[in-house]
Amino acid sequence: MGLDQYAGFRDENGQVKEEFYWRKHARLQQFMATEFNEQHKEKQKHNTMSDLQHLGFNGGQGGVKITNELVERLENAYKNKYYDYFASDGFFWGQQFQEEQVTEYAQQDEKFIEWCKEQLKAGKDIGYDCSW
Repeated sequence: MGLDQYAGFRDENGQVKEEFYWRKHARLQQFMATEFNEQHKEKQKHNTMSDLQHLGFNGGQGGVKITNELVERLENAYKNKYYDYFASDGFFWGQQFQEEQVTEYAQQDEKFIEWCKEQLKAGKDIGYDCSW
């Protein structure tokens, strides 16, 4: 049990097909949870303590649509080692070793950011989702 994260092309139903995969990258999840909340603020009410949704979105809630603006924010967060996205909670996310994961996934995150820029330039529909 734990956080599995993936990103890739979105199908006609908005489901993300895995091109990139991370395991317990808590700060990336914090970033994406912030983006999810912004994108779904009008239709998602998931902040209930009883089912752990206070930790953020989970698979089956629509994921995050990746946009040029999101990629710009992600690149800034990445360059700053996700400093503003500390996961203070989230045992399932691996928050106890989040700093190590920032370092471990640095090359993959950089590759992902560049991939996003290329796909968006080509007009592709891409997204991020997770399961924990």
